[in-house]
Amino acid sequence: MIETQNIGDKLKEYANVLKMTRKPDRDEFLMTAKVSIAVMFAVGFFGFVIYMLMNLLPRAFK
Repeated sequence: MIETQNIGDKLKEYANVLKMTRKPDRDEFLMTAKVSIAVMFAVGFFGFVIYMLMNLLPRAFK
């Protein structure tokens, strides 16, 4: 069973982390957004390439 003291300690840790956080400035936010969008496009592109290979390769070997 989980001890209530452990739960209290975890909640205090979470509160301390939230106290240390800060709002990112504009440049930091824009850089994070650009990197996130680039990664989404890269993952989508690789997924599309894999999809196309899975559709085209079986037809080529028939």
